[in-house]
Amino acid sequence: MPHPVDVLRKIFNLSPELIEKLRIVMQEKHMPKGATIDGNKNVQQHSYYIMRGAARAYYTKDGKEHTMSFAFDDEYLMTNIVLNSVDIPLSIKFMEDSDVICIPVRSFSVEMKKKANVNTLEASMFLNTTLAIYTSYLEERIYTLQCMNATERYDWAIKRYPRLTEYATVTQIASFLGLTRETLYRIRSGKY
Repeated sequence: MPHPVDVLRKIFNLSPELIEKLRIVMQEKHMPKGATIDGNKNVQQHSYYIMRGAARAYYTKDGKEHTMSFAFDDEYLMTNIVLNSVDIPLSIKFMEDSDVICIPVRSFSVEMKKKANVNTLEASMFLNTTLAIYTSYLEERIYTLQCMNATERYDWAIKRYPRLTEYATVTQIASFLGLTRETLYRIRSGKY
């Protein structure tokens, strides 16, 4: 998947000055292994494009972590519209050293209009593109959780995220798939 600025460049006739302004708004960061972005405000105001690396989005409820999603090289990790409750702390943890682009989704169209003199429709087109990618992912997740048995869910996750077992614990994968650890152990051992 191309860099988000390159996607914009294909959609719009952007001047070099505008491209530079957009690159400033979309901050590139290096996140070391184990780094965490905590809190709903920090997490929900951005979408994260993982250029290289691995990350997990999760929330904690009643002292237990619930994995929402994983993202690896060349994928978006979008959390800005998933949970809006301050009662459910949302976090992102980087499972390996990662290079990330932080896209301030909530202020992006305002920034484009203010700084770049781009109309709201054009700014919305970019946001809609990233949301369409995320919607497709959510539909795939819903189908997986509702229509596949435990073994099929695990097989789907391994195909969708080939590096998953290198970085995620059994507990995190089980949480993501809506399974118990015991069921996942049985699936992995061929006894399910």
